[in-house]
Amino acid sequence: MHDVPILTALAIILFGALAGGRLAVACRIPRVTGYLLVGLFCGPSFTGLVGLPPLLTTEALHGLNLLYDLALALILLNIGGLFKLEHLRRWGNRITLFSFSEIGLTFALVSGSTFLLNLFLVQKTVGEMDLFQTSLAFALFLGIISIATAPAATLMVIREYEAEGPVTGTVLTLVGFNNLVSALGFAVIAHFLIRPEETLGLLLLHMAGPIVLGAVLGFGLSIWGQRLELPSEHKILLIGGVASTVGLCRVLHLDPMLASMALGISLANASPRWHLLTQSLRQVDYILYVAFFVLAGAHLHIETLSHIGVLGVAYVVARTAGKWLGALAGARMGRFGQRERDFVGIALLAQAGMAIGLAGTLARSWPEGGKLLETVILGSVVVFELIGPLAVRHGLVRAGEVPILSLLQKRTPQGAMEGLHSVVQHFRSSLGIPAGHRLRDPGDILVRHLMRQNVETIRNDTPFNELLHLISHSRYYRFPVVDRSENFVGMIDYTEIRNLLFEPTLVALVVAEDLATSALATVAPDMPLREALQTMQKHRDISFFPVVDPDEPKRLLGILSQNDALSAFRRLNA
Repeated sequence: MHDVPILTALAIILFGALAGGRLAVACRIPRVTGYLLVGLFCGPSFTGLVGLPPLLTTEALHGLNLLYDLALALILLNIGGLFKLEHLRRWGNRITLFSFSEIGLTFALVSGSTFLLNLFLVQKTVGEMDLFQTSLAFALFLGIISIATAPAATLMVIREYEAEGPVTGTVLTLVGFNNLVSALGFAVIAHFLIRPEETLGLLLLHMAGPIVLGAVLGFGLSIWGQRLELPSEHKILLIGGVASTVGLCRVLHLDPMLASMALGISLANASPRWHLLTQSLRQVDYILYVAFFVLAGAHLHIETLSHIGVLGVAYVVARTAGKWLGALAGARMGRFGQRERDFVGIALLAQAGMAIGLAGTLARSWPEGGKLLETVILGSVVVFELIGPLAVRHGLVRAGEVPILSLLQKRTPQGAMEGLHSVVQHFRSSLGIPAGHRLRDPGDILVRHLMRQNVETIRNDTPFNELLHLISHSRYYRFPVVDRSENFVGMIDYTEIRNLLFEPTLVALVVAEDLATSALATVAPDMPLREALQTMQKHRDISFFPVVDPDEPKRLLGILSQNDALSAFRRLNA
């Protein structure tokens, strides 16, 4: 009978997630926010405030911690998988400058504001520390924790809205850098401020141990994965690998979050089948992520909002400003585009798992001051975890990397009576009675609802060697070419590049415009999907079609891929 509370909690989590996700859809907010709110309203914090018995008790939440840890580890595995060396080489030091600016300004604003507030206003002292030392400790710990960004909320919003493009890729890469720097920086600060008696070797073990463990396991799984062919085997391999990583970290007292990220980095760079592995995992991991977010909501301490005080308010304001201004400055320093400057910062606001874990570690290691800082972090996480997914959605939609159809389809497709009608019709069909005709033609969907607006383009004056570098690190094989005024010049196909590789004497003379050819087929934004599919049928060898304005043929509006069009047609037709 002791399993009944756990099974009841699982049922509440899953059915609550269904209801919360639908409610979020109706309110035009990310499903992630709906899952978090379900957990918050069913958890002990909110129900305790309103005087109701919790649907998700503290004991049940404790029993489901393993599920929570496994889902978080899988998410960090995916984030680590974005650190492919070929992608980082493509950015070069530009992404390093971007990350350095965003991390540095966030740390500076949070630590500076909390230091001054405690020194001159709050004037809190702990233990044997004087006011200056206490203010410095508060500033350094809050500053390094503020860098962490919630990988789970960010990744789930991106998956829900099928976001893809330069801004999306940059956001996910920066999330990885943020958590890596936050975890390693925290270990260094904790060593010098609260554990100075520890040897340098022990510090290196805390920092390098999880990375080495994850890297070794990832390399071993890469070798094993070469012998596996079935998608079901790929799923077992990755979930087993993540479970092994978390288990070994608990035995060795290492950071499982850092090790899981290192596992993803190792697998992504060592395994030739990484793409197949992640494709297989995506077929089963969503239910774990849903449970993770409901549990995360149940773990939120809403009562801490009234206790965070002026330090908490300063933390929220300074971190928000640091992420936004740091990303703006970093995009300029790294010579990124205008959309990266405008929208990356807002997509980095979410904060949860890593920050909560570091705050908990601090409270256990330094009870005198860590408890206060943990309260500040927990209260701030309530704010950032609720607004974070909305900020990610806003940034990616405004950046033009979410197909409009992905937004339109978030509406509830059927009401209760329509659902009853569908069930009755399906039952009639099962009995051999015709169920009637279709009321909706998916061919009426327009290209503008499917196209990607923010796409990778190449300047017409790009030298050949630089062009080759860009293309070699991209997953596409056709690229739009634009001039300095962003006018559409044509398309470059990889076959043109490949042919030129055998004419080395021409390389120094060639620029991108020399290789660009007029697009054999373009589509208009108001073209119905059925006509776009007919165009694709005529050009079976082309996977990406430029979308141009019929009245302004030189104006590139976006790119329509065959995969997006066919996938939308199948979904709508179903």
